[in-house]
Amino acid sequence: MFSDLQLQQPLWLLVIPTAFVLILWLQKRTADAQDWSEVCDPELLPLLKQQGAQKLKRNWLPWSLFAAVILLAVAATQPVWQKQPQPVFKQSDALVLALDLSASMHATDLKPSRLQRANFKIKDLLKKLPDTEIALIVYAGDAFAVTPLTEDSDTILAALPAMTPEIMPVQGSRADRALVLADQMLAQANIQGGNILLVSDEVSPAQVAADASRIRNQGRKISILAVGSAEGGPIPTEYGFLRDQQGNEVIVTMNIGLMAEAAGLGGGQAQLIRVDDLDIDYLIAGLKSGEDAAVNVDKDIERWVAEGPWFILLALPFLLPLFRRGLFNLTLPIVVIASAGVSQPAHADWWQGLWKTQNQQAAEIYQQGDKSAAAELFTDPRWKQLSHYESGDYQQALDSLPEPETVNDFYNHANSLAKLGQLEKALEAYDKALAERPDFDDALHNRKLVEELLKQQEQQQQSDDQNKKDKSDQQKKDEKQSGQDSQNDQSNASEQSSDQQQEQQQQMDQSSSSRQKDQQQMAEELKQQLDEKLKDAEQQEQKLDSAEQTQPLDETEQSNQQMLNRIQDDPAGLWRRKFIYQYRQRSEQPAEEDKLW
Repeated sequence: MFSDLQLQQPLWLLVIPTAFVLILWLQKRTADAQDWSEVCDPELLPLLKQQGAQKLKRNWLPWSLFAAVILLAVAATQPVWQKQPQPVFKQSDALVLALDLSASMHATDLKPSRLQRANFKIKDLLKKLPDTEIALIVYAGDAFAVTPLTEDSDTILAALPAMTPEIMPVQGSRADRALVLADQMLAQANIQGGNILLVSDEVSPAQVAADASRIRNQGRKISILAVGSAEGGPIPTEYGFLRDQQGNEVIVTMNIGLMAEAAGLGGGQAQLIRVDDLDIDYLIAGLKSGEDAAVNVDKDIERWVAEGPWFILLALPFLLPLFRRGLFNLTLPIVVIASAGVSQPAHADWWQGLWKTQNQQAAEIYQQGDKSAAAELFTDPRWKQLSHYESGDYQQALDSLPEPETVNDFYNHANSLAKLGQLEKALEAYDKALAERPDFDDALHNRKLVEELLKQQEQQQQSDDQNKKDKSDQQKKDEKQSGQDSQNDQSNASEQSSDQQQEQQQQMDQSSSSRQKDQQQMAEELKQQLDEKLKDAEQQEQKLDSAEQTQPLDETEQSNQQMLNRIQDDPAGLWRRKFIYQYRQRSEQPAEEDKLW
């Protein structure tokens, strides 16, 4: 039996030698304090030794505590040494949420919209059912599974923001297909009984009658959270409010009577959505709470039997002296003060670390909007890449998953490269994604944008080269023209100087000071003419430089930035592609409905 002994937390054994050293130190200190022979009269020494003997009888207390420490440390190591076959039980009150994603859920009779109010209620419901297995499916013209049955509500919360009508491959309101899929998920999980909650703005009793009755006969219950108002409201779209084929504005209403009738067919209730929690409380009270049902498995499931509690019971007799002497009451305030001294964030992190994995904690931070902190905490490379990408750190996004493996990996890799301006490498990554999935619409769209951007850059490079060549030719032309003008000016100056010399020879009576003045004036005029020509050449060159640096570069940078901003960053794209793929793979696809909202 003990040959299979395992300690799941062996580090707790380090407490034992620490406690042993501490007790030896206390014993030595007590013995030194009892040595009165050096400081006491011999006549009084027998009396003190008699009192000391009584104290020595009580020296067993530290060793009693040491025995308790040993037993408690062993219990903390979580020892196991035998297994017992145990049946697997499934809770019959498991819940499948079916969220309606028809276009009418965008209606604004409930603020901000029916869909957002439904999301708020789902989040409240998850908080009130922390230990219940819950699955999420979405439906419109067909139904699709988002998460399987799980007690990890963070998985549902992480996927919920991406659930919009735009990701559905076909529009409509097929609640009957949602019921069939929910029933299949409960059956595959071996759930006896279970609950289905439709979160919708319209459920037709005639549409769900057959499936609801069959599901009810299997011991399951169908309830409905009615989202909407009797007055109804319009459906906003990108091009204004939705209109029918006659051009009339569509106003979608909600009939709570029909919803109640549909829920009654499934043995449940329909509750109109409210601003408070009474609607959720009413639905939770009506959920079928059944007994645990054992699941038949092909082989026995053996689990380790925890033996630690036995050591705790053995330690209790050794702890009784603490209560007798009041030491427990003294140590209790110390424990409370020490607990209060721990900072709240540190305590919260420690507590969450006991019940949540690192990825679950990171997903919670991601849901709160702190993408950078979530990226540092995630250990899953794909979640880490997504968090870095959404926080704008595209280089870290590349480093998080340097070797793409799947189609989506290559797609995300290409998006990060495009954002960093590495357009040639981005094209290669898009091509790899399209090689495995040629109908990848988002990759096709982004690849076309990057290709256009590359062509613009090549055209801009050619334009820059031509501008540089024109500038060089113009400079050579200006230098040649300036040289010719300089020669002409010098020739004119020489002729004027010769005439002046002849005039000076003819007028010998003029004073030498007058001749010097005339020569200086002529030199200044010549210099002024040269300076004006050089100034004109510099101004012309500055105009060329200014035209090259401002107009073409600014337009190019703006165009490039606009192109990069058009690279799709759609967190719902993965779900949309998944649903489209599943929809195409199904051999029996539902026919298009006349009602498209």
